[in-house]
Amino acid sequence: MSLFQRLVTVATIAVSLVLAGAHLWGRAHMSVALAANQAAKQTPVASCGGDAALRSFFKGAPAGMKVKDKVELYDEKGLFNYIDGGAPLYIKHHFRRLGAAEMSSDGSGELTCDIYDMDGPANALSIFTAEKSSAFKPVAGWPEAHTSPMSFVFHQGCYYVKLTAFDKKAESAMPALAGALRERMQGTPHAATHK
Repeated sequence: MSLFQRLVTVATIAVSLVLAGAHLWGRAHMSVALAANQAAKQTPVASCGGDAALRSFFKGAPAGMKVKDKVELYDEKGLFNYIDGGAPLYIKHHFRRLGAAEMSSDGSGELTCDIYDMDGPANALSIFTAEKSSAFKPVAGWPEAHTSPMSFVFHQGCYYVKLTAFDKKAESAMPALAGALRERMQGTPHAATHK
């Protein structure tokens, strides 16, 4: 065997060993990442008060607004059905659960109240920031909130809230409802809002 053939053989073996090592290293790290992800999914999450807290925000007619039918809770899979193409953005920002209901009161019209448990204050702030558009106007004295026609959006602690009015009467009721929800959220775990 010539010197050239020996060098080619050694180089081929070396490349094979490097590739095999990289493959094994990658698989080992992938296994660790998958195990950590699986453990996170199996760990119960109650950092924001859990599902009971989500339901409690709708009880007792906050600001005179009553749930029309019932409060629906959505996980990641249900979120895709509820907000269609918008779900990946929420999941990217660590969405945990959505509590949603249509609400109304005598003479104030109807609106949809969506309360997203974002599993932490930083996540609630991040989705609030990600969804902000030039159409939104700030709310005086409340930097964690903004409005647009027929919409009022805010974050408090680990929650991100979207109120959507179906008519002008409901639109005029949104600030009072938002304020009542904010007060209720201030008493939950992780109530502090990051600025």
